[in-house]
Amino acid sequence: MTSLSETLRERGYVYQHSSEKLEEITDDDAKRTLYLGVDPTADSMHVGQLQGMLVLRRFVENGHKLIIIVGGGTGMIGDPGGRSAERNLLDDATIDKNTEALRKQFKQLLGGVDFKMVNNAEWLRELNLMEFLRDVGKHFTVNEMIKRDSVKPRLETPDASISFTEFSYMLLQAYDYLQLHKKYNCDLQVGGSDQWGNILSGVELIRRTTGDTVYAFSWPLLVDKATGKKFGKSEGGAVWLDAEKTSPFKFYQFWLNTSDEAVEELFLKMTLLPKAEINKWMKDHKTHPEQRNAQRALAHHVTELVHGLETAVKVGKISSVLFVGTDNALKELSEADTTLLKQEAPSCSVSSGTAIVDALVGSGLASSKREAKQFLADGAVQLNGQSVDENKVVENTDFSNGIALLKRGKRNVSVMILS
Repeated sequence: MTSLSETLRERGYVYQHSSEKLEEITDDDAKRTLYLGVDPTADSMHVGQLQGMLVLRRFVENGHKLIIIVGGGTGMIGDPGGRSAERNLLDDATIDKNTEALRKQFKQLLGGVDFKMVNNAEWLRELNLMEFLRDVGKHFTVNEMIKRDSVKPRLETPDASISFTEFSYMLLQAYDYLQLHKKYNCDLQVGGSDQWGNILSGVELIRRTTGDTVYAFSWPLLVDKATGKKFGKSEGGAVWLDAEKTSPFKFYQFWLNTSDEAVEELFLKMTLLPKAEINKWMKDHKTHPEQRNAQRALAHHVTELVHGLETAVKVGKISSVLFVGTDNALKELSEADTTLLKQEAPSCSVSSGTAIVDALVGSGLASSKREAKQFLADGAVQLNGQSVDENKVVENTDFSNGIALLKRGKRNVSVMILS
């Protein structure tokens, strides 16, 4: 059986750890109690946080105990890391609402494994300022704190600043670790690489106040290889795990659009597929990259993980029809599928007798008639999977279930709705 340390390395989950050997943290017979802190500033996680959930799942499936802290106390302050401006402070009602929504996502993504959920407001709201300064603050120097990755950029950017409120965040996070160690014998904090400095602060605080040795582990933050930005954003903003904030279809499309360079890394980090199966998909991908079979498999498995198998199959079918776009594929759609396609895909109303040039402009696939004619002359336009020229006129027979698919190039599609 593959050890946890081997699995973490194989999947690319290892960034930093506080012990000399990773095995001391992960494979010791004495199982750890680990914790992850989650900021309840939103009522859903986004795709950038999915990697962390799967790391936690690996730990728990290997016998370690899990605590998730939802920062009802620290969430009212906000971690300054990765931000150029002060956060808006949240009220109790918003934090409680967000916490309950996040709890449901944790249960779904952790596959039903046991975990304890704790709100750090339990101890932070009772914290006496003088005791905090005496028992926590004295163990940290400002010299150390301003070097942390969460603080340093804010001090070096001319137009940015950091308040004392946010500056104190790392001390409160360190205090969380101390409290969990005392209450639940927690001896491992995990998080993304951007949290490494804050996590180490907790390790040091526990060592200095109790003499105990505890541990830290971080995974690398995912970066969009095309843009160099933090993973999890699309043109429309964050890609959420909540179906109300990002529809399952758009969620599927996000993964389907994965670049060839990134698909293997995302297979490893964002799915539970065995390495051998991932290797098969990558072998197929290297042979026929134009078919994008690996991207489709990735999109299916991540959507299944987050939204369930039935939804993954449904949106996968719609996506396939949208981008293959043959007349036969349209005829096979159910009424529910057709409705979903109209809701999710770019669409336009077209009447019988409309010139294909006008349809291209009306759908937004061309900005002008001149551009439309150029696309047609280049052979870049398809109607229901068949190439058309500028003489084409849209007819009733082009529609199945009241829709037809107009496509320019490989990825620009519009659903034409018969009016």
